Amino acid sequence: MFKRLGQLGLLGLTKPEACGGAGLDYSYSLAMSEALGHIECGGVPMAIGVQTDMATPALARFGSDELKREFLAPAIAGDMVACIGVSEPGAGSDVAAIKSRARKDGGDYVISGQKMWITNSLRPTGCACW
Repeated sequence: MFKRLGQLGLLGLTKPEACGGAGLDYSYSLAMSEALGHIECGGVPMAIGVQTDMATPALARFGSDELKREFLAPAIAGDMVACIGVSEPGAGSDVAAIKSRARKDGGDYVISGQKMWITNSLRPTGCACW
């Protein structure tokens, strides 16, 4: 499903053209979200929304060119499913109460903390969690 959505250009409506997106304003995402609202299940629209409106916007706005090539372009193309890890024991989805931390260690980041689940992470391969 993600690959087909990527082929149709629907995973990158508001993302930069340089990364394979359409570079359109947010009204196009709103129209897509409204159309997805007619699907008679919650999981499919939620998975798409996580990809387009939760996991990739910060990457598109703040990511380096290298990160955009490695993660954003494949997410827009539907070759990679983006995941988010928000919910924690004792915090739920209250992002202000999250205890997980990332610290720089040389050229890498070391992440510590706990998550209760990772949204969109059921796909065993081609999944990048941000």
